Amino acid sequence: MKRILWLGLALALFAPLGTRAEPAAVCVIAIREDITHNTLYLVRRGLKEAATTGARAVVLDMDTNGGRVDVTEEIIKALQHSPVPVYTFVNAKAFSAGAFIAAATTNIYMTPGSVIGAATPVVLSSGGEGVMALPKSYEEKINSAMRALIRATAEQKGHNPDVFEAMVDSDKELVLDGKTLNPKGKLLTLTDTEAARTYGKPPVPLLSAGTVKSLPELLAKINLAGAAVVEVKPYGFEVAARWITTLSPILILIGMAAIYFEFKLGGIGLPLLVAVGAFSLYFFGFFAAGLAGWEDVVVFAVGLLLICIELFVLPGHALPGVLGAGLILVSLVMAMVQRWPGGPVIPAWPELHVPILTVASAFVGSVVVMLVAGRFLPESPFFRRMELTAATNAADGYTTATSAAAHLLGATGVAESLLRPSGKGRFDSQIVDVVTEGEFIEKGEAIKVAAVQGSRVLVTRVG
Repeated sequence: MKRILWLGLALALFAPLGTRAEPAAVCVIAIREDITHNTLYLVRRGLKEAATTGARAVVLDMDTNGGRVDVTEEIIKALQHSPVPVYTFVNAKAFSAGAFIAAATTNIYMTPGSVIGAATPVVLSSGGEGVMALPKSYEEKINSAMRALIRATAEQKGHNPDVFEAMVDSDKELVLDGKTLNPKGKLLTLTDTEAARTYGKPPVPLLSAGTVKSLPELLAKINLAGAAVVEVKPYGFEVAARWITTLSPILILIGMAAIYFEFKLGGIGLPLLVAVGAFSLYFFGFFAAGLAGWEDVVVFAVGLLLICIELFVLPGHALPGVLGAGLILVSLVMAMVQRWPGGPVIPAWPELHVPILTVASAFVGSVVVMLVAGRFLPESPFFRRMELTAATNAADGYTTATSAAAHLLGATGVAESLLRPSGKGRFDSQIVDVVTEGEFIEKGEAIKVAAVQGSRVLVTRVG
């Protein structure tokens, strides 16, 4: 019963907290700060909720000065894979990274007086009191990569790639209909009026699909007038999620090592509680980051159940344990992978290789911890104290190894309980806490005391 209660607690805590958006026609994601990992997590989650609930559109309500290039690239990738059309609503300004994110959306709309454009890469000065330009070679390296990404993104969404390239590269001259819109030496920045002007034959807007005063007016422009609107709000855990995802290898290591200690120490409960906490944090972090889903938690729980069956119901049968370990590793990997409704069941290698390496490195680390613990833990005072926690009182016919074990050296008896590797042994009428060198011994099998080391009674299988 104790095992069942612990397993129930584990399955309950493995489920990360959170709520799904109610079905809605339009999901609005407000980006009103610098672009950081928090923004990435919010956009990922909003896009996934929109796809899951069958939303007809997503609107990025944007007022930002820009932000991190690496995060911007991840947001662009998420937008490119979104099955729901995404629109940008420049509600004041979209500089630098904000403009690049807009390039990955279906259409861009701007409020009166709003601006969209880019800024040159900078670094903080050594005194932290201002900024200074990057070295020319490093700036060119960054600009080259961003030019390629933004051109490809803009072309995919039907925008003029030259406009966005002029926002990245100050050496890019933008000329349309014989008019120089941006001379060399400057980065392009557009007001709502400039962005909405038409050029070419047939005439098309330079960048903006129109100037609108409000979100309802934008929805009318995309034939969703009067549609229900749901704002995708931050959980408040995005900052914590960043730290949790960064520390994910350590959480995996702690969780796996704690499960090992739980079985090594004969089920005292504390290591299992540590494992539950570590893996709950792990899944919660990636859930808040917009990656993990409930299916990952279910796969993990099934894997854990199979391992428990191997250890407590069918010891010695390798199949449940192997399948369980495999499912646990798969769930840990898939929790790091961005997936979309209707997408491939097995993600492509570019999405898998980093999660696989992360989980593999953590798994190897946990194996090292287990090997070291298996070598030194039985000799430690901590292990000896833990072995005695499950001992019953002498009135029931039980006694501890400390009080009555020295004379048992060489004695034979039977396993009173499953030894995994610790448990109970019966020698004539005396019941003693015993431990094996790591092997599992079934209840009722003949055992022999091979060594008595203080409170530790080491037994082996007879025959």
